[in-house]
Amino acid sequence: MKKLLFPLVFFFSVLGYSQSCVVDTAALNAYIAPSSWGVMPDTIDNLPPAFINVQYDTFLSFKLPMFANELDPTLPAVQLDNLKLLNITGLPAGITFTSGTSTTDSVYCNTSNCTWNAGTTGCVRFIGTPSVTGVFPLIITLEGTTIGGPLAQTGTGDINGYKLSIAFLSIEKNTANNIELNQNSPNPFSNFTKINFSSSRVTTGKFYVMNLLGERVFESDINAKEGINTINFDGTDLKKGMYLYSIEIDGIKMTKRMVIQK
Repeated sequence: MKKLLFPLVFFFSVLGYSQSCVVDTAALNAYIAPSSWGVMPDTIDNLPPAFINVQYDTFLSFKLPMFANELDPTLPAVQLDNLKLLNITGLPAGITFTSGTSTTDSVYCNTSNCTWNAGTTGCVRFIGTPSVTGVFPLIITLEGTTIGGPLAQTGTGDINGYKLSIAFLSIEKNTANNIELNQNSPNPFSNFTKINFSSSRVTTGKFYVMNLLGERVFESDINAKEGINTINFDGTDLKKGMYLYSIEIDGIKMTKRMVIQK
C-alpha cells in the first residue's frame, strides 16, 4: 500500500484512569455511515485543543476497513486480515508514541499491541502533558496485512489532516469553591440532554457549547444555587458530531464532551 492522503469520517470523553480506551459503538455508528469506514472525529472536526503543562486526555474511535482498496483506492479489493497502528509522527514534546507494545508511551490502544481485525472497531487514547505551544500536524500511519497466510502482503497508509493545537492556560485550583461538572445524560442524544453541576454557594456564571474547532455555538448565563443544579440543553439546531460543553463560575472553568446524533 502506498502513502496516502484521504478524508476520514476520527472524542472527547475521559475514561476514568485506565490507560486503554473503550469504543462507544452508538456514537461511532451515529458519526460514520454504516457502509463507510473512518475515524471519529474526522479531520474537519479535528482534535480538541490542548494546553501547555496541563494533562491532555482524548481518544480517536474508528471503524476499520475490510478491503485493501478502501485503505488505498489504487489497490485491488483484496480482503485485509488486520491493521496495526504503526506510527504517529508530529507529536509535541510531552506526548510520545514508540510502538503499540510500549508501556511508557502516551498513546494507548484498546488492544495490547494496537492491532485490530479488519472490519472491526477500535480506539486510540492520548494521555500526556504537552511542554511546548504551537500547532502540530500529525501523520497517523496504519499497516495493513492481507489475508493469505504465507502469501500475505503488508503495506502502509497515512492518515493526514489532523492538527493538535497547544496554547497557554491559566488554571485555578478547584479547592475553595467545590464546583463539579457531571457528564450530560443522555449521551449521545438527538435533541435534548440534561447537564448537572454542583456549587458550594449561590453564584452566577456562564454555560457554553463549542465545536471541536473551539467555536462557540451556544452561550447562556446561569444562576447557580448551593447544591445540585441542572441545565436543560436543546441541541436540535446543531449538526451531529462531538461538542465541548463548559461552565465558568467564579473564575473556574470545567469542560466535558458530548455527542449529538441525528
